[in-house]
Amino acid sequence: MMSRKAARNPNLYLTALVATSAVAITYKIYTSFFQQPPKDGSEEDSKTDSPSSYTVSKRYSNKSIAITLSSSFLSSSLPLNKILTNSERMIFIIPPNLTEDDLNLSYIPPNFKLLKCSNLQGYLQILKNLKPDLLLMCSDDLGLDFTQIKKDLNMFINDIINVDQNDDIILRVRPIFD
Repeated sequence: MMSRKAARNPNLYLTALVATSAVAITYKIYTSFFQQPPKDGSEEDSKTDSPSSYTVSKRYSNKSIAITLSSSFLSSSLPLNKILTNSERMIFIIPPNLTEDDLNLSYIPPNFKLLKCSNLQGYLQILKNLKPDLLLMCSDDLGLDFTQIKKDLNMFINDIINVDQNDDIILRVRPIFD
């Protein structure tokens, strides 16, 4: 009996039409404004954009990588959460002037390595004990003169990428990621 009543009532059809149209329009607006369109450029175009997977490249896959999470790295568009979830041998070091609350990481995996230091001597001692194959740092944020400290760091670290506060960090660290 209800189906006959619904078949005779054009208001029900009109209401259903308006509701589905509203849902379709809302979805279209959401996809247009809040999601990035898929890129259909060449491989060269994808290399100029930031790496999408943020997995460590083959060259660095068997090496330990330490990132000093200074303010330049935290304020960059480097997706630290993706790096954490895609990299097993990544070590994050919190410099003396920051706390764990400053990191603003949404997900911390179980094998996450986060080291804190209370002063610059502690920071240097962490690096000396870790002996990472690669260090990413911004010496300006730490108040260090890189030309003077580089000799000491090179005794126990193979590669050091020191970014300037004005550098585009993604461009500097791109060779590390696929």
